[in-house]
Amino acid sequence: MHIKGICINADVDRLGGSLVRLEEDLDYFQECGFDGVELAADGLDVVLGGRLNRSQVDRVRAITGRYPFAYTVHPPGRLNLAFPQRGAGGVSDLVLEKDVFAACLEFCAAVGAGVMVYHSGLIGLYEYAFGLGALPGPEELEAARSQEVAALRELMPLAVELGVVVGMENRDPHPWELAVLRRAGQPDDALVTYHAGLTVPALLRQVTEVGHPQLGLTLDLGHLYLAAGQCGFDYLDGVRQAAPYVRHLHAHDNFGRLGWVHTGLHSRLPYGDGDTHLPPGWGRIPHLESLAALDGYEGLYVLEILPRFRAHLAQALESTRQLIEQAQSPQGA
Repeated sequence: MHIKGICINADVDRLGGSLVRLEEDLDYFQECGFDGVELAADGLDVVLGGRLNRSQVDRVRAITGRYPFAYTVHPPGRLNLAFPQRGAGGVSDLVLEKDVFAACLEFCAAVGAGVMVYHSGLIGLYEYAFGLGALPGPEELEAARSQEVAALRELMPLAVELGVVVGMENRDPHPWELAVLRRAGQPDDALVTYHAGLTVPALLRQVTEVGHPQLGLTLDLGHLYLAAGQCGFDYLDGVRQAAPYVRHLHAHDNFGRLGWVHTGLHSRLPYGDGDTHLPPGWGRIPHLESLAALDGYEGLYVLEILPRFRAHLAQALESTRQLIEQAQSPQGA
């Protein structure tokens, strides 16, 4: 295993389009000792209506260029090439999704980011959840899956041109999804059918069918731990399955509990519910064993920690360094 640097996420909500906040955060991340930063494209207003906002990109680059960080980019979480949003008349607007994807790749190139994260699009529950359509049937699910593969094949040459690796990220489960399934008369275990992006095999199928050397996985350990608890697969088996394809790594902590109807972090933390994005070691994810299962990984290690825990970032960085050193030692291996 060769960890090229430990990074921290620049949180989308904290940024809120503020370049003053961006500069404050980069100063603080440098003070903590991080090697890199994952920038939220939708937190910086660099993409508007599917196009690169070039004047804003120039302002962002003038700030990011003053720091010695390795940068990566996280596009909008809603970006979806399998189930695009629908425009006028209910027509699927795949063109707009591709435009946003391409604009985010251009932003990567502008700030020297070598990796762009893309959340798997294999989640077909939104339209039914909002009363805009029925649950997709088997043929629709397969068509959406194939559409994502075709779109990625079309977009990856631009990633090559711009020198960007794309990492497809595994998603996490939520209580609202089970509510949707139950309203539709579906069992809870149907979740992996309608939200296949939770599972490593589904993502590996997408990556292998695209078959491009600059497309791999962004393995999010926190998401995988929650999905394993809800969907009934073995977490470490999932890490081992993903390992040969992992090009980027997200780490944070949680308790593996899906939770209930409460959405506010303040109400979920006492119970350990959901995707809490805690500093590693605060929850139950076996981080050392995860790193051991990723023995061949070469890339950045991105801590995705919520701003609520900002005061603990330096300690999280030190704890992560110790974990990596332990995993790389003969005893840790």
